Amino acid sequence: MAGGLRRAACLGLLCLTGLLGACSSLDTWQREKLYRPTSVAGETWQQMLAQRPEMQSMTLPVGQADEQVQVLRWPAQAGRTSAARVLFLHGTFRHAFQNLAKAAPMQRAGMDVYLLDYRGWGASSPRVPDEKSIHEDAWAAWQALQAREGSGGWVIYGHSMGSGVAVKLAEQLAGQSAYCGVVLESAFTSFPDVARAAAGWLGSALVLLNRERMASINRIEQVDPPLWFFHGSKDETIPIELGRQLFEGARQPKHWLQWPLGHSNLQTDPTGRYDAAWREIQSSCRRAPGR
Repeated sequence: MAGGLRRAACLGLLCLTGLLGACSSLDTWQREKLYRPTSVAGETWQQMLAQRPEMQSMTLPVGQADEQVQVLRWPAQAGRTSAARVLFLHGTFRHAFQNLAKAAPMQRAGMDVYLLDYRGWGASSPRVPDEKSIHEDAWAAWQALQAREGSGGWVIYGHSMGSGVAVKLAEQLAGQSAYCGVVLESAFTSFPDVARAAAGWLGSALVLLNRERMASINRIEQVDPPLWFFHGSKDETIPIELGRQLFEGARQPKHWLQWPLGHSNLQTDPTGRYDAAWREIQSSCRRAPGR
């Protein structure tokens, strides 16, 4: 994410210094570099599915006519539905199949995992995403999964950019007892704060030219607990201080866990604490009222 912000900031400064008339595609260019969507051809997607027969790909309608998102379902046990399941909202760049290593501790903990590819990623409908479309995709997937898979026992999980998606979705569900937990990994306060941390005055210039905000800091107080925050102390993409600021704004009960690792590799924790955290989340969901 940080590299994309720096590149977009540089182009934005060129526009500000006299090339604004030639930058009609600046917004599209910035969104491409910020979100880095990774699409997969339909034939390739089917080949990947054939190699993992334990998984199912679900096609869900969204947006305009004929648009759709794909949700990859990874059950904890073949042929059964777990009492606890995770809606996995990934970050920039990697599509669902590329996030399986991160989802594995959830699946090992006995939770069915549903990995959403927003439009622009995986085999979902192609487009240059923006904040609005990504939030629409998460909401449409949530509603469809409630109808198809049933309510109760859901954890909303978001990594990196996906943490902003998770916070927005949870805010929309406030007061409904619709989930048993929210897990935010490598989370941040807002895109502008990440831009400033990553690129200093270049990032500040980008903020002036970019409409993408993902301002979780303005929403986190409305999110119903319990919440878990995971962060790496060696995260060079999203400084741990931004994660802590978001944590401080959340309501109790909430939990902060950190590891001496980076932005996308907490699941490699050799101590077993990461896996243990997911087992505790699974147990918490099973103990939740109504289970």
